[in-house]
Amino acid sequence: MRIVLTGGATGGHVIPFEPIVDALRVVYAEQKESLPGWIDASRLDIYFLGVLTEPAARYFEQLGVKAIHIPSGKLRRYPSAQTVGDLLGRLPLGVLKALLQMWRIMPDAVISKGGFGSLPTSVAAVFYRIPFLLHESDAVLGLANRVMASWASVITVGYADTRRTIQYYKNKTLVTGTPVRALPARPDPAAIKREYGLPDSKPMLLVIGGSQGAKQINDVVLQVLPSLVHDMAVIHVTGSEHEAAVKQRATEVLKSAPAVQNYKVFGYLPRILPVMAAADVVLSRAGATSLAELAHVRKASIVVPLSGAAQDHQRHNAAVLEAAGAARVLDPDNLGRSLLEQSIRDILNHPEIRATLETNIALLDKPRAARDIAELAFKLARGFAPRQGAAKE
Repeated sequence: MRIVLTGGATGGHVIPFEPIVDALRVVYAEQKESLPGWIDASRLDIYFLGVLTEPAARYFEQLGVKAIHIPSGKLRRYPSAQTVGDLLGRLPLGVLKALLQMWRIMPDAVISKGGFGSLPTSVAAVFYRIPFLLHESDAVLGLANRVMASWASVITVGYADTRRTIQYYKNKTLVTGTPVRALPARPDPAAIKREYGLPDSKPMLLVIGGSQGAKQINDVVLQVLPSLVHDMAVIHVTGSEHEAAVKQRATEVLKSAPAVQNYKVFGYLPRILPVMAAADVVLSRAGATSLAELAHVRKASIVVPLSGAAQDHQRHNAAVLEAAGAARVLDPDNLGRSLLEQSIRDILNHPEIRATLETNIALLDKPRAARDIAELAFKLARGFAPRQGAAKE
């Protein structure tokens, strides 16, 4: 059996493939004896065809997935000469390369995580009449996904609110949630603090900005850092491109702070879930994968959506949590040091607020998301086109 994955080119379009790949292998082991004759059940081959950055190439190599770079054009929301070059150059080249690679592989099904990087492979899937599943993690469809929605055999979404906004394709849109890496057991917070050289006695704040970091959050955190480290341990994940600058500024602002050892800064943490689970409060952007991980570990959080994100999707994501009473949402246009510090201290100093946020965000967790998507892909390979009713909202 052959499955092709596609998506890109940001971390949010790639990271969910880890649990999906794991689920595909589990479902294959369970169903290989009952697969129909037109599917080669002797083994499961998984490929990734899409925009391939160096980190993504290493990521898929670790997953045991053969990854092939397929160039693509970016659909920008503003006039740009780059868009013309992409649409006349990279995108047609990507479609041709995708057609050749898909002919060589001829998969039984395609799983698209969306994003501009998935367009060529999705076009090739339609050309060869290969069924494909399109997943949207955000509360609103991205531009590329709106283009591909009519082509998809089935659409899966992270939020029930997303399905309600896709009226024309509602019958083939199923709510699965967003796949996240599993946390086998709750970590011991004291052990996590010791691992990172932080004191056991202090509550812990985790600051994350998504796969690319968040300069606005980094800047405001640095402004209140001397006050924060006096009362709490802080792990600050800046994004790789911001790490050096944040370290330099942190050294300057903490040079006279007596509790400088309470602050640890990293560009990227490969094992973020245990740290997230061990934290007392998390400060985060509103990327769909980050929010799904927060729900999975049932964590009280402060969410600052990215202003100006495509389709304003982060504000929509944050609005879903805010309506559910599942996070404290701060407007990025009004974010200041006093508001941020007060919000952090409110949650840390009031256990009842923290407990309410943890209870409400847990209700948004969809632990079967990866499994449901894998099972849907196998149904598509068998020739079935799942419709609403196969997955619960």
